[in-house]
Amino acid sequence: MLSCSHVSGQATKKIKQSSEDKLEALILKAVRSVPEVQSFFKETPAAYKPMLMFERQADSTLKYYSVQLGISNFDMFRTTERFCVDPKTFQVYFWDVFADDNGFSNSAIISLAKWRYWRTKPEWKKPHTWKAGKLVALSKQ
Repeated sequence: MLSCSHVSGQATKKIKQSSEDKLEALILKAVRSVPEVQSFFKETPAAYKPMLMFERQADSTLKYYSVQLGISNFDMFRTTERFCVDPKTFQVYFWDVFADDNGFSNSAIISLAKWRYWRTKPEWKKPHTWKAGKLVALSKQ
């Protein structure tokens, strides 16, 4: 069951959780532990309703759960970043949606270390793709 999940610092009570609910809670906890996500929640005014939201479950085409970080005010969710989580290891990755990878693809799912490194480089803001684990800026045609 995918659900829109507002993550805050407060605990919520549930009478009984399914195994899927428990898995999703662990996935959200993993994403919430990323320092940049923690900063986003601290720095974003509460009126903007910062939240995490599931985008898709792991399946045969993509082994990761996709989680969006963004704001949800004015009855609309606006994504700031996307993360992927391996449901077996709970390892969090960054999903580079601006890479030229034709949609959901493992080629644009990069480690948080690569994301932290590359997002400070000029190439990050240009059309790009990933080849052999390296960011390659695409030339204008």
